[in-house]
Amino acid sequence: MSKDDTLQPFTRGDIFLGLTELDDPSDDHAGRGRILQYDGQMRLKGTLWTQGGSHLVGGLTFDRNGLLWAFNDLSVIHVDPRTGRQLPLSDKFLPRVCRSASFARDGTVYLGEHMLAKDPPPGIEKRTTIKFPRTPDTGVLGHGNIYQYDRDWNLVKTFEVDHCPEPTGFKGVTHSTLHPSDRFITYMAETSKRICRFDVLAGRQMEDLVRYPGTDITDGVWGIALRYLPDGRLLVTRGKTMDLLDEAGRVLREYDLGGGYGWAEIAVCPDPRFVLVASIWTGVVAKLDLESGQIVGLIDTGYSAPRRSLAGVATFH
Repeated sequence: MSKDDTLQPFTRGDIFLGLTELDDPSDDHAGRGRILQYDGQMRLKGTLWTQGGSHLVGGLTFDRNGLLWAFNDLSVIHVDPRTGRQLPLSDKFLPRVCRSASFARDGTVYLGEHMLAKDPPPGIEKRTTIKFPRTPDTGVLGHGNIYQYDRDWNLVKTFEVDHCPEPTGFKGVTHSTLHPSDRFITYMAETSKRICRFDVLAGRQMEDLVRYPGTDITDGVWGIALRYLPDGRLLVTRGKTMDLLDEAGRVLREYDLGGGYGWAEIAVCPDPRFVLVASIWTGVVAKLDLESGQIVGLIDTGYSAPRRSLAGVATFH
């Protein structure tokens, strides 16, 4: 534990952000891993400097016991809600670059593998970091799978799921969310044209919930982040806006998030009328009232592009 760690025991409504301190001049995604804690009124409460990985801390979420999960490179990070301190890294998880987690009622854990490539795609060094970690057992960047673990974090199954092309050429399951029924996971690669579903009980691919039109994968007609509400409606960010979908994939409402492009993370608040939406490009977190469509609160981290590191948001229930 660092002497600079000031995270407090968690209180209902607390907000947590993955906000790595980018301090490596040779790698625009690298630095000291960090999680910030805010109270329900969006006032800063504390900081945790994380151990494990050297790139963006992201994919923040809470399991059903209140444990905070996050990811950095090949590490799965856990933070104790009673103390605000990071727990020792577990060696039970496969060494994979995961960025999303879902938790079933019986304690089952599903991890979505962010990376899907053998090697960095040609020309990617002009767009982002090229210092990707490789899986030590297979030597590739990633497989884009969904991994099922039991309540004791023992690996149960590896699901080889469908994927969709996206402009960077290395992303697999960047965002995933378990349906409230616990029967299937809805997932996608950010900036791709498919919202996919996989039946985790039957172990089979389902029909896509949504396919966005067009064959040009760089045209901007895509989805980015997604999150189920408790009633089974689905939120999907589209870049500058966010859609609310019914269970058949029909758009019930579109929200103009303002503030430009880059809304890439969603968290549902304890009162599900409200959600938090985070933009990695502007470093802003907005609290949105789903009924009125109004932004009712903001956190401006000051980390806008090119110092973009806001890669996770979660709220404690």
